[in-house]
Amino acid sequence: MMNQLPISDLPDSPDWQSLNETRIELLPEHFQKAARLSQSIHLSEQRWQVYLCALGVLGFEQWFTERAPDLQFQSDRASIWQPAYANLFVAACNIQIGDFKVCLLTSNNLTNQHSIPFAVLDIPDFAAHFYVLMQVEEEEQQVAVSGFMNYKQYLNYQQTERLQVDTDWTYTIPSNWFDSNPDTLLLNLRCLDANAIQLPAKTTVETATTTALQQKLTALTSKLQKQHLSELLTVKEGTTLLSNSDLIDWVYVQTRNTKSLSAQPLINVGFWLRNQIDAVASELGWMLMPFPALSALRSLQDEFDQIRSGLEQNSIHIPSAARGAYRDLECDRGSLRLYAIMWVLSETTENREWTLLIALGSQPQRQMPKTLKLEVRDETQLLFAQSLEDTSKNILYAQVIGNWGERFWVTVTADNEAVFEIIPFGMELQAMT
Repeated sequence: MMNQLPISDLPDSPDWQSLNETRIELLPEHFQKAARLSQSIHLSEQRWQVYLCALGVLGFEQWFTERAPDLQFQSDRASIWQPAYANLFVAACNIQIGDFKVCLLTSNNLTNQHSIPFAVLDIPDFAAHFYVLMQVEEEEQQVAVSGFMNYKQYLNYQQTERLQVDTDWTYTIPSNWFDSNPDTLLLNLRCLDANAIQLPAKTTVETATTTALQQKLTALTSKLQKQHLSELLTVKEGTTLLSNSDLIDWVYVQTRNTKSLSAQPLINVGFWLRNQIDAVASELGWMLMPFPALSALRSLQDEFDQIRSGLEQNSIHIPSAARGAYRDLECDRGSLRLYAIMWVLSETTENREWTLLIALGSQPQRQMPKTLKLEVRDETQLLFAQSLEDTSKNILYAQVIGNWGERFWVTVTADNEAVFEIIPFGMELQAMT
């Protein structure tokens, strides 16, 4: 078992803040993914920080997999990709590298002090073996590792310094707590035994405490959309909240600004039930498909029969009551046709549900991109993500079910370059009256 090398003092010169040998060029898809995430953050002042942190994670993953391809790296479960958590604190906890838990943080490039969410250090669910500071130069489209420390070192520093949690639920931590040598980080991840850094054990919060907090949060519902919880709760209450995943999810549901969502444009599939198309969809080039006989329109017959056949092979049958529309998408390396088909599953007052089927096909006499990726999200999470490496051999489709009034966002990526963000689909029957 190897002991970690001691942290060296950082140079007095501010040159340490400039991008060092760990700098990595960000890719267009990195910015697109970070931007999509930031749209799920309801407090405008926090969106930018979440955006930068997401870029830091994506850049770090690219740098790390190039420097240590033999070590397993998993970041898809990191807290930053979960809007319920990203709305509460800006950090990427629960990244897994081998046996180690790693937390990525965005460094402050202007001062020698950093604001670190207390949750990532003091709450067992988010504590990490290593805390890595990432410097993000968004305008230069680069990121770099600017420092790291481990959890044991944090405890030693805290015992000496007795840091207090600031009013915004962060610790102000000086730069000299962090080792600026990225090679030392890699050395520890390769050679150190994870058991050498003991993480805090999870604790159980009394049910009465959780219930009391939820009652308080319920009374504060009207303020949740406009104020960060650090302005409404004590640090102790914040600890209770951040230790309970159910409460975190509940808060996020309450903070979804349904008023602003309803004001955003959408493709209202409810009109399709009347063989009509709304103005937004029409302006974007959507064309209604002739239902119930999907193949009745000759120009669509051959193309859609291939889609239908592929769906039936996967036990997806389109009912006669279904309605749909299609839109052509163009990119440098090919063309494709996006089909959106919907039908009502239940119209009872207690359980009003509808299904949305998205399928990607070819345009007549046009070459398709070689690879495709299809993603579908609702207001809170990614529901579907799948790639097709050879469009000549299969079809790519997704089917989701939602309540009336629920919305779905569709993203299509062609040949890992062209990204099509589709305005959300929704069933808004009240807009038709």
